[in-house]
Amino acid sequence: MASPGIIRNLLQPLPLMLVGLMIIFMGIGGYLFWEGRSPSSSASSGEGTVSRPNPISSQSRAPAAGSEEAEKIRGLFENIRQANLKKNIGLFMSCYSRDFQDKKAKRLATLEAWESFNYLDLSYDLKKQTITGDMADVSVEWLIRTSPKAGGQPQDNRTVLNVTLSREEGNWKIREIRSSS
Repeated sequence: MASPGIIRNLLQPLPLMLVGLMIIFMGIGGYLFWEGRSPSSSASSGEGTVSRPNPISSQSRAPAAGSEEAEKIRGLFENIRQANLKKNIGLFMSCYSRDFQDKKAKRLATLEAWESFNYLDLSYDLKKQTITGDMADVSVEWLIRTSPKAGGQPQDNRTVLNVTLSREEGNWKIREIRSSS
């Protein structure tokens, strides 16, 4: 049995602050460890969530000449993924072309969705890419697992989109999105 003096000393502000800081640092360390495990590295090593598909399909791999552009396109969709998971509207909107129709409505709709749902998992599979000069057409399948913020069961959704990209200042940006019929 501990003496009352030890318990009283543990409840002092300094020990409580130190314990709080340790918890914060462990949380940051865990977050950084988790972020360091990218989907492509976990998919290639066989680790990670079983239900998550490889976000880069074999069909999306371009020949060596276009592999740099294909990698930039994958990077664009990875930015969209990360922006949704982290609810970073600046990063999200930076993925859209200056020619994207009604960017303000897209921004507002995205913020409203983030207020209603939490993303539990979000992955994509690039089905096809056709790059012609400064334009590209991409078919992308999104697998989305969300939970309503108001409570309730998690929901799984799958959507396939046809996306037109344009190159702006060396980076690919989303110019137009159409649902696949």
